[in-house]
Amino acid sequence: MSYRKSGGYVPDTPASPPDPQQMDLPDTSLDMTLDTVDVATQQTPPPQQNNSMTAPLPMPSIPVPLPLDGIEYPDFLQMPEMDASHHVIFDASDGAQGLVEDLDWLFGNVPFTENLDMSQTLDMSLPNDLPWASPNSTLSQQLRILDALRTLPQDLLEDQFFDPSNLKSFLDSYFSNYNAHFPILHQASFALQDTSPLLLVAILTLGATLSPDPLHYRASERIHESLRWLIFSSGSFQPPAPLWYLQALLLVQACEKMFSTRKRHEMAHIFHGAVITLMRRGGSYSSDGTLDSSSASSAERAWHMWVEQESFKRVAYFAFIMDAQHSSIFGHTPALSISDVHFLLPCADEVWDSSSTSSWKKAFSKAASAIQFLPTLRALLARRPMPSTCSPFARFVLLHGLFNVTKHMQARDLMASDIETGRASDHGAESTPSSIIGDDNWKEILDRAIDTWSFSLMSQQPSLSLEAARPLHRMAHVTIYVNLIDFHTFAGAPSLTGSSTTRHEYTKAKRRIQMWCQKPIARRTLSHRILLIQETMFTRNQYRASLDNIAPRPWCLYHATLILWAFGILTEGKPAEKITAEDYLVHMLSGLMDHHTQLKGTNKTLGLISVVKDSLSDCRWELLQEACTTLGKLIESSAS
Repeated sequence: MSYRKSGGYVPDTPASPPDPQQMDLPDTSLDMTLDTVDVATQQTPPPQQNNSMTAPLPMPSIPVPLPLDGIEYPDFLQMPEMDASHHVIFDASDGAQGLVEDLDWLFGNVPFTENLDMSQTLDMSLPNDLPWASPNSTLSQQLRILDALRTLPQDLLEDQFFDPSNLKSFLDSYFSNYNAHFPILHQASFALQDTSPLLLVAILTLGATLSPDPLHYRASERIHESLRWLIFSSGSFQPPAPLWYLQALLLVQACEKMFSTRKRHEMAHIFHGAVITLMRRGGSYSSDGTLDSSSASSAERAWHMWVEQESFKRVAYFAFIMDAQHSSIFGHTPALSISDVHFLLPCADEVWDSSSTSSWKKAFSKAASAIQFLPTLRALLARRPMPSTCSPFARFVLLHGLFNVTKHMQARDLMASDIETGRASDHGAESTPSSIIGDDNWKEILDRAIDTWSFSLMSQQPSLSLEAARPLHRMAHVTIYVNLIDFHTFAGAPSLTGSSTTRHEYTKAKRRIQMWCQKPIARRTLSHRILLIQETMFTRNQYRASLDNIAPRPWCLYHATLILWAFGILTEGKPAEKITAEDYLVHMLSGLMDHHTQLKGTNKTLGLISVVKDSLSDCRWELLQEACTTLGKLIESSAS
């Protein structure tokens, strides 16, 4: 694989939407090599690309809806008990009771009786014809974009951000970096002229976050001041929402949560619940890209309908991933549970990446049957590895399923503890929460399940989803036993909720960390923290978070450092000497391997903190800027 200087995996060639003359060939736009040469020496920076532009194409005519008769579809392509114009995103009909039943079922308390027959296959005798997607152009849709943003300030609309060559580079950056991480847009059939301009803007602004030109990033930030409101006011903010609408809202949320200012990070979380509620109500099929019925064959209709179905499913999983991940690493309250997810995992990459009807039919016929999310998650909890046929994105989804179960089990324990404490207080006795909660057996089950999941990281095919999963896999082990926000609070970092941290909250966080430090499991937690730092900082070229194309990795690195600092301070006090980060990691790994020896020198973290602080410098994401400041204060306080 080739890496940025940050250590983040990137393809050697920026991905572009496929050329219409090559639509019957396999899609090689995201092919990846195994070179280890610095990608910066192989690629021209996006702003320096000199792409010539063709004359603007005429606006496409309003498409005629496709007739859906004349072809039989298997069950997974049908809309159960609904009108064909609706699509169920999440199943929340069971409510809280459904979550309790699913948690019990996951841990083997009750049988699961849902019909899991996947024996149906698509009729592959359909004629081979032209792909359904309209021919792609370069970025001749500039006028459509500017028209959709016409309420923005004039000076912003005249910014170089909207130069066609820049827009092309932003689009390439999105597909190379972000869609490769979260493959929710079907690149092979992606057609600019059939894509909503507001969805295009969401794609382009997210792609611009990795532009080396800070002016592009600033223009993107200014666009985001109004982008969510423009999407909300487009007339589609009502159930059922079209596919493009959900894609646009979630991409805006992703950009503002992980790349923007603190204010937008907080606003994205506020609106997260509204988007999830909209998705719970289901979405409608978008008319964008629908073929004229006179030119479409049955095979093309089948591919088109399959792409729509798979795209809706991937959008649902994208929302689920952000919900589970951000509730764990930011302390946000989850809006979803495993009870809401009752559909198949994302399909194999070779099926999803098919660039034509014929290649899709061939890949579909050879691919293994897709598997359900919940049964596969339960298998992990029973220490049964996932099938090797699971796609990297499906594996990424299942990791976040374990995040989600962890969060809900912790919430259940906390609620039981509060209830028991209240009962004890009423009777004037000490609290005995164990009488309701039982032991922590579920933590051991989840810890082992994450170990079992880790076999997913072994793959001969390079994948940005799996690369992003590496630091999150380490975090998943840790979040079972500790609350990351406690370390954030103890370090004196600004509150992630936007409110000021009280002395009482600080005291409670410190007490919980002290209790964790005394437990044997703390050594295992520290091991995963050290391995995360080693894998991020010391296995590639010098790590720079500002260049990392994996959004959560710098945040994971920051919290790994906070945990090591907190353990050292609370067990051995301020450090008496400063050693290098490399020496500290070697010393700690050596000590952790010897289970019969008490750890010493755990507080010699100044060198590590300094290196991590430097790696986080120059970041555009405001939360990482605050993290850098927090680490600087820890250095000052330790040295004083």
